[in-house]
Amino acid sequence: MQSSLLEIDHLSKRFGAVLANQDISFDVGHGEVVGILGENGAGKSTLMNIISGLITPDAGQIKLNGAPVQFSSPRDAAAAGIGMVHQHFKLVGALTVAENLALGDPRWSRGRLRLTELRQATESIAGRLGMSLAFDQRVDRLTVGEQQRVEIMKVLARRPRLLILDEPTAVLSAEERPALFQMVAELAAQGTAVIIISHKLEDILESCRRVVVMRQGRVVSISEVGGKSKQDLIRLLVGDDLPVLEKAPPQTRSVECLLAVDDLVVTRADRSVAVDRASFTLHSGEILALCGVDGNGQTELIHAIAGMLSPLSGTLKYWFAPDGRRLDAAQVRAGGVSHIPEDRLRDGVLRHACLADNYLLTQLGDRRFNRRGWLRPKPVRSALKKAISEYSVRAPGETALMSQLSGGNQQKLVLARELESQPRLILAAHPTRGLDVQTIAFVNNQLLECKARGAGVLLASADLAEAWQVADRIMVMSAGKLHGPVPINETSIQEVGRWMTER
Repeated sequence: MQSSLLEIDHLSKRFGAVLANQDISFDVGHGEVVGILGENGAGKSTLMNIISGLITPDAGQIKLNGAPVQFSSPRDAAAAGIGMVHQHFKLVGALTVAENLALGDPRWSRGRLRLTELRQATESIAGRLGMSLAFDQRVDRLTVGEQQRVEIMKVLARRPRLLILDEPTAVLSAEERPALFQMVAELAAQGTAVIIISHKLEDILESCRRVVVMRQGRVVSISEVGGKSKQDLIRLLVGDDLPVLEKAPPQTRSVECLLAVDDLVVTRADRSVAVDRASFTLHSGEILALCGVDGNGQTELIHAIAGMLSPLSGTLKYWFAPDGRRLDAAQVRAGGVSHIPEDRLRDGVLRHACLADNYLLTQLGDRRFNRRGWLRPKPVRSALKKAISEYSVRAPGETALMSQLSGGNQQKLVLARELESQPRLILAAHPTRGLDVQTIAFVNNQLLECKARGAGVLLASADLAEAWQVADRIMVMSAGKLHGPVPINETSIQEVGRWMTER
């Protein structure tokens, strides 16, 4: 029997009227890997933020090696040997990768920065994970996946005795996952305890010895992982009410072209080529999947189509602007294009603004809400109430701040906002990243409904299995080059996976 490194004893935390954690108790042994499962809003992140020193509990106790501890800050938790890789990154965008790695670590940041020694120490860990780090690159110029790798390296470099990973594979490719879990196994073999929060059930099945299931702030189940299947875990999560993907009935294929991309070249901030002469078309009534290992140009391609980046060369022709003239983001949106961003906290929401203000972010020009420059509060409240109801957004109330919602419920509100105007073209960048199984099914069903009414969807996803369920055609970006698109029924996951690794 493993001795307990971490003991959680009757922990509770309330935010106003919301009871985020209620009487939670469980333990984690030395060298044990424990999974935490729960729907969005179940209280998982609140609990982990308490353990890592970001939040103070209202009641209950935390013990390390049998001794009670109290953390007033993440620095206290880090000093005690607790490290957490957050789902939403805690990086400073204006600093380089090396500077972010040194932040708060007295080994490298006390007095003069010792970046050479930091690189040597970090490169050995990165090499074992099969990851590379651009130490001199500014973090705000990295892709989401690259930022995730920096977060992982930042925590592992401190050699924690308890490592908390919040959705660690959300932005990793299928090729990168085995290396991460090999590292987890090595850490566990050396006595490090690991907690993994993940909505990817295969992460739990592959790496964890026990799984703790949470619902509505409570622990409802603690059990051994051995012998369980994905379906077993889904039943622990949601009971027998399993989510179903509601595929739309077959539609007569439309010949209307909503988007034509021709020889498009897009560069990054450092002038390197992100998209290299990409060409494809997207029609009404279809979902076109855009797949690839993060950082291969998908983000820049989506941003160029959304009008957020100006291409170096090539043309973008929309059904409402077939002449290929350059359009900015406001013009693209006004034409009937919506954008579900891959990083909702950076590009999709204002965390400390209320739900109504967040709902209005892309609706300010709508005559229902804006009359001659004057905001109309009553129609705004009515539309927000409808969105909360129809999209099953769990919120403390209509006046709540966006930061009071779980990640999944934030995503639902973004989805409601972006689809409310019934756009003709939807740019959906990783819309299900970090969501639970029920919310994933909900989001995909919304996209299928949009397809059924004749909209076109460009779905950027790193999850090939999910893309296979909903897409009509698929294409892959690798090193800026586009492979495809091809009909889903004319290729295989294995072939597409091979495209993703080509250079």
